[in-house]
Amino acid sequence: MKNEPIYDYLRRRLSELAGQHNRIAKESGVPQATVSRIHAGLCSPRLDTVQPLLDWFEKHDKRTSALRIPNARGGLKARRARGPAAPALSE
Repeated sequence: MKNEPIYDYLRRRLSELAGQHNRIAKESGVPQATVSRIHAGLCSPRLDTVQPLLDWFEKHDKRTSALRIPNARGGLKARRARGPAAPALSE
C-alpha cells in the first residue's frame, strides 16, 4: 500500500468536511482563507500551517471514533455524545 502525500491527505479531508472549514480554522488556529486555499489547491502550505491542521484532524478522529460503538451487524453506529456512556454489561 502506498502512503498518501500529506498535501493530498489535507485536501481530501478538507473536502470531506467542506461545511466545517470555519470550525476547523477557528479550532486549529489556521486562518479560514488559508484553509479554503488549501482545499481549492491554490497554495502549498508550509509546515507551520500543515501541523495544526493534522493535529486537528487527529483530535477530531479520536473524538468521533470514541463516539462509535459496534452494532449487532458488526458495523458501527454513532453513540450520542450527551451524558455519560452506558456502562458495559458484564457476562
